[in-house]
Amino acid sequence: MILFPMELLIITAAALALGSFSTALIYRVPRNIPWAFGTSKKGEPTAGRSVCTSCKAVLSPLDLVPVFSWLFLRGKCRQCKTLIPARYPLTELGVVLACLGAYAVFGFNAYTFFIMAAIPFLMALLVIDLDHMILPNQLVFIVGLIGLGHLLFVFFSSSFTMDRFELVAMYVVAALFYAGLSWFLGWFLTKILKKDALGFGDVKFFAVAGLWLGLSNVAPFLILSGLLGIVFSVVWQKVKKEAVFPFGPALITSLYVVLLLRGSLLL
Repeated sequence: MILFPMELLIITAAALALGSFSTALIYRVPRNIPWAFGTSKKGEPTAGRSVCTSCKAVLSPLDLVPVFSWLFLRGKCRQCKTLIPARYPLTELGVVLACLGAYAVFGFNAYTFFIMAAIPFLMALLVIDLDHMILPNQLVFIVGLIGLGHLLFVFFSSSFTMDRFELVAMYVVAALFYAGLSWFLGWFLTKILKKDALGFGDVKFFAVAGLWLGLSNVAPFLILSGLLGIVFSVVWQKVKKEAVFPFGPALITSLYVVLLLRGSLLL
């Protein structure tokens, strides 16, 4: 794929903004702080403003430039000088790399933009699951809506020749199949291991993955998820010294990788 400088600049700028948005989701969603609209408790950010999590000072636009503000401020709040964790710029950079990966594989087109729209929510789900071992319903639902939006885009696209109703049915069936299969595997492993093997949030994410990947990609998705889950569980037990580990990061990474490697029937 040939990368064009202006396109690359647009993708990078958009990805930096999406990365900043993702860090806001990571902080706000587990704490039930509004991120789209609404009000919040005193001392917490509203849907429209960001504040320092330590001194609660409202952040100016200069404090919110992704990655560069953290570097310019040397990782400290401008007001209270409290250290800002490096995970913030690292998360933003992760989103940028993921968006650039989609652009490098698929180019400057609608499919890339749909994937980019999902990436900040996927990144937020990954980090939140690492921190809290939950996959918030609202974020999983949004990733599913973006996937559905892509289906509708293709459905009404005049350049697409496949039977549109058959197409939508195929991907809806895939979502149900992924969810049903994951529930069965979780139930089976729970019986064998005598402990919960798969959370219901993971089952819902499987359904969303099916909506994105379709039936043809179920095998690579399951294989990669299983392999990454094993690797991650070993690392988690070594680092965290805990037997229970979040499976969401393996699922999220697998969805992204399979999307890039296998593409979509909808391209």
